[in-house]
Amino acid sequence: MKITDWWEKLKTGNRGFSLLELLIAIGISSIILIVVITIIVQVFKRSQGSWESYKANNQAQAVCERITKEVRQATEIVSAGNQGLTIREYVVATDPAPFQVRFYLDGTSLMRGEIPPTGSEAPYTYNPASETTKILAFDVINGAERIFSYYNQDGETLSAPINPLEVTLIKMKFIFKQLDNPSPFKVETSAQLRWNKTNL
Repeated sequence: MKITDWWEKLKTGNRGFSLLELLIAIGISSIILIVVITIIVQVFKRSQGSWESYKANNQAQAVCERITKEVRQATEIVSAGNQGLTIREYVVATDPAPFQVRFYLDGTSLMRGEIPPTGSEAPYTYNPASETTKILAFDVINGAERIFSYYNQDGETLSAPINPLEVTLIKMKFIFKQLDNPSPFKVETSAQLRWNKTNL
């Protein structure tokens, strides 16, 4: 065969992809695309998990700081339960009388209730109908597990029924659910009662 004949045949021949080659190319491209998308999704999920942990941590810290501060400045414990605590405190330092404040779990919402005092002088009364409530935190999943633990002056755990006059230290444990993260976030803190502290 002459070179010119070969060249003419090459120019006029079918030099495109065959159907099989095209299918193979599409298959390989699809596999690569799936791998890339899977990696991106995993990175995104990890980022989401980190962000949820960060938010849960911030929420937990804010809640603990607030409750710890209020418990420390309490003037009296009204009732002490595993998942509820009622105290009296001066919400504002210039208040003429203490408010009645309670912390409790409503489903998975950590609540704060506040009742203003009634009367011109002690003993003041506190009408439950006057209570205003506020959600401090969502997704608290303590369930039946206690939030509040109570200790006396000797560091001994107090058991129910709790005598408020014996309580000098309150420990708190909160368990938060994290979105897109199967592991709950736990935080613990404690507050020494200033009004009932004797080991100065």
